[in-house]
Amino acid sequence: MLCDLSAVGFGPFSLIYARTYGDEFAVELTEQVSYYDVNFALFGTNQVDTDEERLVLTQQSGCILSPGMGAKMQVSDGYRQLHLRIERFALERCLEQMLGRHVVGPVRFRTGMDLTVPALASWARGIRLFVRDLDEVSGLSAFGPELSPWASFVMTGLLLAQPHDHSAQLAQRLAAPARPPSVKRVVELIERDPGGDLSLARLSAVSGVGPRSLQRSFRRHTGVSPREYIQSVRLARAHEDLVAGAGATVADIALRWGFNHVPRFAHAYKERYGVPPSTTLRASQAEMMTLKDRFRS
Repeated sequence: MLCDLSAVGFGPFSLIYARTYGDEFAVELTEQVSYYDVNFALFGTNQVDTDEERLVLTQQSGCILSPGMGAKMQVSDGYRQLHLRIERFALERCLEQMLGRHVVGPVRFRTGMDLTVPALASWARGIRLFVRDLDEVSGLSAFGPELSPWASFVMTGLLLAQPHDHSAQLAQRLAAPARPPSVKRVVELIERDPGGDLSLARLSAVSGVGPRSLQRSFRRHTGVSPREYIQSVRLARAHEDLVAGAGATVADIALRWGFNHVPRFAHAYKERYGVPPSTTLRASQAEMMTLKDRFRS
């Protein structure tokens, strides 16, 4: 059996194309995935066995493996497949923004994907457009993941189209009355300047209502208090910098995002992401050193 692989990264996700030659063969994912892995069959079939169910992937059906899942795959001769791998905390951050509150992940998607359902069919067509756009010198992807709308489309579209364990809450949030201007102004300030002065006095001044009224209204429309929302945003920004290695020390990054007590930051970070911030930073720095060594050679 032979296999051709090609991959491209784009911000928080990557696309991997695989094509096999020869007899059908079996593959077992011995390590549980740490990302969200969407699998599309482009030609042939793939029988996917998880602990809970058996699925057969065709051009009309795909699957998504959530973090922590393992799987066995039996692919047909000449099978062609596209993997879309989404970084776990980027997708969970996207869901938090849609819900307006902190999410305890990982998100658990329904594994089977019916690509004939209108919303998923539209989303899958969008993925194909993105693949073609990557080859366009002046396409939207040329602006990079920070400015291009593709990252938002991929994650928001998946969360809206594919059922998961937060779908009911998301539906309620989308059907809820619009946030009042006072809450909108506070949320915009927090998202725009999470490392700045976000005292209750400043938030109240920005909102145009008193502190107690703001706290009641904020919780009613976001599900959390202003302090909880601020910590969630600050942790997410710190995580992004730690993953990117954008700081010499954990303390540098913690202080940048408004955490004045580094041990408390480290405790909150580990509680949310499962590892100390120093572990994330060391892994990022080690990866950068490896890339530099490869470049030198």
